Amino acid sequence: MDLLPIDHKDRARRRLVELLRQDGPLDVVEAALVIASEDYPNLDIDHELQRVRLVAAEGARRVYQENNPFARVDGLRQYLFEELGFHGDTNNYNDPDNCYIHEVMNRRMGIPLTLSILFIEVARAAGFQAVGIGLPGHFITRVRWQNRDLLVDPYHGGGIISEEDCRDLVGRTTGRPSLFRRELLEGMSERQMLSRLLLNLKHIHLEREDYTRALGVVERLLMLSPNDPGEIRDRGLLKAHLGRPGAAIADLETYLTGSPKAPDAESVRGRVTWLRRKLTDLG
Repeated sequence: MDLLPIDHKDRARRRLVELLRQDGPLDVVEAALVIASEDYPNLDIDHELQRVRLVAAEGARRVYQENNPFARVDGLRQYLFEELGFHGDTNNYNDPDNCYIHEVMNRRMGIPLTLSILFIEVARAAGFQAVGIGLPGHFITRVRWQNRDLLVDPYHGGGIISEEDCRDLVGRTTGRPSLFRRELLEGMSERQMLSRLLLNLKHIHLEREDYTRALGVVERLLMLSPNDPGEIRDRGLLKAHLGRPGAAIADLETYLTGSPKAPDAESVRGRVTWLRRKLTDLG
């Protein structure tokens, strides 16, 4: 994936802003496609959105006559995970393409969050109330049919799981089952899901030392939450890595003004001092 032209990035950012400003719940599938378009400049967002909607419509058709919630979920499971072959990527989990909905559709493979986004879209088309559930180290969904709530794990084949299974999943992925809390099962908003998707991308790009793409992700996280102190700090640190000391200082000083007693405040002050020296040397 080549770095995108500036004008394409601007168009993608404007479309994301428009989505974020709309009344009502965020269309997380469209927003996720807009995010993908920054790395895929030729992506036809509307076409890809239609592809997802067609899968959702077919899933709804398959379970139309089922009234039992378990049978209804199982019908969606068979269609998505057996017939179409969607599955979790266990070999290259941190491939950025696992975060891009169109590539999940193309390869029938993704991470817990993107497979959950797809499953939620299909479940809602089938008449379920559906939300994403962000567990520490994992992501699942909760669906409701006729006042019956069921937990579904799209990454592991779309099976129905229990609250105790969720605790075990947290223990396996983090090593700390105590991180599980029942209130997590209440679910996340669409904006929170989008933020988690961006955080996944940020982690991947930082791990690869791709600071330019990591900065682009942080900029979009700040579109979701403009006053997030941690992301303002990270934007400054990334600008420093990319040789933009003046802009880095501005962000880091904003962070220190808002969070003067943060645990890393002294470290950040030291970085600002170093950047000021560097800026003086450059001048």
